Amino acid sequence: MSFGRHLSRIRLVRSLLGIVVAFSLVPQLAAQVVLEQRLEGSGTIQAVRPGVLRLRSESGESIELKYQGPEDKGVSLAGAQAIITFPAAIVVRGSMPPDALEAGQTVAFQARLMRGGKLVETPTDIELLSQPDPPSITPSGDPAEDGSVTCRVVGEVLSARNGRIAVTVDRSPYSNRGRLAVPVEPATRVRFVGDRLDRATVGDQVTSVRYARFSTGDFVIEAIEVERRDGATLSAADELEAKFREFSDEPSAPRDVRSRNFLLHTDISDRQAQILLFKLESMIDLVSRYFGRPSPSPIECFVVRDMAQWPAGAIDPVGAAKIANGEGVTISQTLGRNTRSIVYSCDSHGVVQHEAMHAYCAQSFGSTGPTWYSEGVAEMGQYWKDGELAVSIDPVVADYLMRADPKKELLEIVAAGQVTGDSWQAYAWRWALCHLLANNPNYNGQFKALGIAMMSGQPESFESAYGTVAPQISFEYDQFVRHVANGYRADLCAWQWNRRFTPLRSGRKMQTEAI
Repeated sequence: MSFGRHLSRIRLVRSLLGIVVAFSLVPQLAAQVVLEQRLEGSGTIQAVRPGVLRLRSESGESIELKYQGPEDKGVSLAGAQAIITFPAAIVVRGSMPPDALEAGQTVAFQARLMRGGKLVETPTDIELLSQPDPPSITPSGDPAEDGSVTCRVVGEVLSARNGRIAVTVDRSPYSNRGRLAVPVEPATRVRFVGDRLDRATVGDQVTSVRYARFSTGDFVIEAIEVERRDGATLSAADELEAKFREFSDEPSAPRDVRSRNFLLHTDISDRQAQILLFKLESMIDLVSRYFGRPSPSPIECFVVRDMAQWPAGAIDPVGAAKIANGEGVTISQTLGRNTRSIVYSCDSHGVVQHEAMHAYCAQSFGSTGPTWYSEGVAEMGQYWKDGELAVSIDPVVADYLMRADPKKELLEIVAAGQVTGDSWQAYAWRWALCHLLANNPNYNGQFKALGIAMMSGQPESFESAYGTVAPQISFEYDQFVRHVANGYRADLCAWQWNRRFTPLRSGRKMQTEAI
């Protein structure tokens, strides 16, 4: 059995003396974190990565602010000694030229239209919608003398070039068979408003920010407004919402939803089911290419939003218990040479992806390997992106790894006798080792071969694969966990052990070139 990662979150308790956060790492340890002060400011973004924004204030002071975005589980304080629920109110405004629009995005504007779709005047105010409405043309008021009517237009972009935006709309009398060709002036801007800081970038203006200082020394954003300098792109979440906007986002009764490699039994909305399947198929495509082996059969998954919607006995009791705790589990059975795995998961996409990695490995190779490898690779699975080598993980996990003291020793991670589902901190260390070995060119070739061997039941181990280079791996592992953060590139920080080094003695000079 392989248990999905679950972060225990600590909820804020309001009192007359301020806000107190109670937390417990282990049953015998408890403490309190106090919100000591609320502060306000403005400035310029110096850096932004998942869960963390660095701001240069108007006075020139640089400050690191943590935040909980719309899809984050919480905010990590003091290296994840406490994880609080403290969602930020995020507003990101900006504009871009019309030719920066991409096919599939949804825009809205007001225009005077004649029957047949001819525009009487060029729209000057165009909005890019982050939560797309259905394409439509809605007239308002009576027709003018020339027959034109003021209409609100919502359309899906087909193309944007040469001073013209082509959009699909509904088949209104004021469209050309469900389409409009919208001329735009060179000075026209497309404005947008979003609620994700991954739309912000270095140099953008923070017009206002309200943040809290906690007794741990952490600063956490309560509310922030950002003005983009220029240009914009949809976040990955926005793109998927737009891609599947024709599907209903209302919760549904339990039913089956299929794709090439997955069968979902689920009560999540049709839109969320399609988004989840898109993520799962993208992940399976990546790992199939990595291991050189496609999924031998569709992976069956129970993805549950509300247990009360399911008939009694419909879900395995072990799976039901995990789902009730907001977690997941993969149950595998082997008959002869064939292994069949079934995923039981809450409706968190990351948990489903983690468990689906277990299912792929078990069905493809017969097992998921030892615990350190099984859970480390499953954690990697939910974060993998095509062509993306930089660390991109839950900011709570990144903060914990970077600030944990002492760090977990490498041999502790690969020690025998470990069990799955022990703690999210243990999963974090396993991910760290697997990410390093998979992305560092000194070790990635052996790592793939080792994984296939261990999952296939061959007598291979971490020690047998890397014993001869143990000092080098230990050195690079220590370096990785000291500096790991979102954006870190293990491949670019690999140590060049095959280079000849020259001792720098007293009085000597050395010159080198770094590219």
